[in-house]
Amino acid sequence: MPTELTRVAIISLLLGACAAPQEAPPQPTGPSEAELAERAIRMHDASSSLERGEYQEAVVLFQEVLDVEPESVPAWIGLGDAHAGLEEWIAAEPSYATAAKLDPGSYDAQLGHGTSLQILERFSDAVGAFHRALVIRPRSEDAALGLTTTYLQMGEPDLALPFAKRAVSLDDANGLGWVAFGAALEGSGDQEAALRAYLSAAERMPPSPQLLRNILYSYVRLKHYRQVIGTARSLESLEGPSPDALERSGWAWFKLGEYDRSAAAYRRSTNVDPGWWRAWNGLGVTALNRWLLSGRTDINAREEASNALRRSLQLNKKQTKVVDLVSRYGL
Repeated sequence: MPTELTRVAIISLLLGACAAPQEAPPQPTGPSEAELAERAIRMHDASSSLERGEYQEAVVLFQEVLDVEPESVPAWIGLGDAHAGLEEWIAAEPSYATAAKLDPGSYDAQLGHGTSLQILERFSDAVGAFHRALVIRPRSEDAALGLTTTYLQMGEPDLALPFAKRAVSLDDANGLGWVAFGAALEGSGDQEAALRAYLSAAERMPPSPQLLRNILYSYVRLKHYRQVIGTARSLESLEGPSPDALERSGWAWFKLGEYDRSAAAYRRSTNVDPGWWRAWNGLGVTALNRWLLSGRTDINAREEASNALRRSLQLNKKQTKVVDLVSRYGL
């Protein structure tokens, strides 16, 4: 019979056998608090450089962050933004692409990727990125504008139009949105609505040569001759004389029966740019008109018409109407 001491020893052995084995204390995993603090400081410095417009420095700092944290979506976006600030779009695109791959739900990554793809003229890919950005943030004017301008660059104004409408509905005060809306309407064939959109843009943003040209050519298409002349003058006051605006002024003056003013505008256009063949056409037609109105007695007008039209043909030989004029009137 086991003694009491033996019984205690056996019980102790049994208890010891049934007890869970002693485990080593868990080892810490992941970065330490000091390392996390250092990463946060590095990210803050990179972001601050980006905000100050010190893009080259930001590129270096964001790259240092990514050397330690290669899956940091904010750092990849920041690197893309820094390259974008330097207009280094070939470098910006893969940075945004990596961010979008790591986090497909990141609006900033998708929008940045779409913008870089658009600038690199990878339009189909850009459309996909902008659509994803708009799904993530349905009230994003920037994504809607991105889709509008990309579709316009693709020659698809009808596809651009609903997104242009969406952009101006989201931010009525943004003149650029109205410009894009006007371009989409123009491409879709609604010239009256396009003009209204361009005029709305002019009320919401400082005048620019491109906007005034959009307005000018809308007036041309709608045959609003005096408005063509007035807009051309505004354009000249903004950027100086330009051959296209002067040539269109010449056309408008001719349509109004102001032939001397028409000829003067065409002549100024050829002086600004001797290679502007459309202005030489206009100058030739006004001179031909003077010759015909004189009963074909104004020899100087006939000579000017011949010289101007032949000069136009030297610059652009593919003008059957001008060839016919020269042949018909023996110029």
